[in-house]
Amino acid sequence: MDLRKQIERLNKIGIALSSETNLRALLELILREARGFTDSDAGSLYIKEEDKLSFEVTQNDTLDSRGGRDKEVFKPFPLPMTKKSIAGYVAKTGKILNIEDVYEIPATEEYSFYPNFDKRNNYRTKSMLLVPMMDHEEEIIGVLQLINSISKSGQVISFDKEYEDLVSSLASQAAVAIRNVRLIDEIKKLFESLVHYSASAIDARSPHTAGHSRRVSQLAVRVARAINNQNNGHFADVFFSEAELEELSYTAWLHDIGKIGVREFVLEKANKLSDDRIDSIVNRFALIKSGIEKRFMEKKTRFIESGKKDEKYLKEIEEEMKRDMKGFDEDIEFLIRINKANFTSDEDIKRLDNISKKRYLNSSDKEEYYLTEFEYKNLSVRKGNLTPEEYKIIQSHVMYTINILNNIPFPKNLRNVPLFAAAHHEMLNGTGYPRGLKGKEIPRQARILCIVDIFDALTAGDRPYRPSIPLDKALGILRAEAKDNRLDTIIVEFFISERLYEDDEDEVHNDQGL
Repeated sequence: MDLRKQIERLNKIGIALSSETNLRALLELILREARGFTDSDAGSLYIKEEDKLSFEVTQNDTLDSRGGRDKEVFKPFPLPMTKKSIAGYVAKTGKILNIEDVYEIPATEEYSFYPNFDKRNNYRTKSMLLVPMMDHEEEIIGVLQLINSISKSGQVISFDKEYEDLVSSLASQAAVAIRNVRLIDEIKKLFESLVHYSASAIDARSPHTAGHSRRVSQLAVRVARAINNQNNGHFADVFFSEAELEELSYTAWLHDIGKIGVREFVLEKANKLSDDRIDSIVNRFALIKSGIEKRFMEKKTRFIESGKKDEKYLKEIEEEMKRDMKGFDEDIEFLIRINKANFTSDEDIKRLDNISKKRYLNSSDKEEYYLTEFEYKNLSVRKGNLTPEEYKIIQSHVMYTINILNNIPFPKNLRNVPLFAAAHHEMLNGTGYPRGLKGKEIPRQARILCIVDIFDALTAGDRPYRPSIPLDKALGILRAEAKDNRLDTIIVEFFISERLYEDDEDEVHNDQGL
């Protein structure tokens, strides 16, 4: 091969190396190209890991030609980085070794050849060319080892000396590529950790939502992977790439990040009124009750002091007082009950209205209502425990999420994270929020997120506003929502029929869900 062709090939290899971001694929590419340059039958690649060499990749045409039955299964393993081994010597010294026959290495050399692999595989290693892989800072990050250069006639020969510079040049390019891939991987892991930590920290603001984002991520990716496995039916032409699965997972982790802007008392609102508010009502009613009792006693005393004798009238006073006291206690029990109720009936609202219209005289003889306007407004909530204003505050978390995510410089492969997260509360019939999107305006990823988000909210450990719901009831709610054209019927039925709600053992230790 002439010099010009060699340079052209090196340039092409350099471009290929710079475009590969998967470390394992990159190492295989480096070794394959180095072997192609030198017509090597086999080769290995070692990566420096602190004080050890990690034997990462091996290729061997002779053993491959024998078929899988006789080929030794390779698994990466560490080696002590000492001058005693050939690769260790190159890693320690930075010198190139071009050995004519490894079985004839002089005893005076610091390094030696270990024939164990040859014996196990009935292979004969002869010539070797080992080159240190140095990055732009001249730091050795690994060793490229080429084995048995093959002549045109198929004979094992020594490595031509001119290969040394070519392979060294390739090794330098490879070292920089490896460094870049590692750097990208480290940045990715850092970003992933920040996402997981941020989402988990926000979930942890409430003990009722701890782990929610992780579970939603696992469920969403599980649904997407299951869709990928469909070869016919509604999802036959739908496929999520690994990049899209990663994007979906990040979206799920970040879908509720806007809750950082929602006031905690709303997030943690367990009942319509707080315990302190209910205690205040109970104490107020006790004072009112005491005042009523006092007025009855005064009325009775005045009658007795008047000298009149009417046992029937006295008994009527006592019976009236008992009735009023009984009704008073029942009203208190009623208020405590509806405070915790998830649904308030028309009958209960009517009774609440009657109580709220009652008045009493306070300690300053000023007339006040039994219930304050704030208390009545909260206790009269028909469904759940949030007032319309509080519900809007909860809904605002989506806008906070959008604002936060739109200010994060996501890489190209994650550019849709803000879009999907912004739509995870949108409903197909346009009744969702924040934009009231309809039908095809809602991306498939957002539809998946909406379904699994609702499912987890229904079935997770007790939420502040209600206990967890049994599985069959939760699935029934999903179907009802789909019937009302709020959720995607096809995805809901797929989620249920494939039992994708069941825990996957492989996901237990996988926080990202990928």
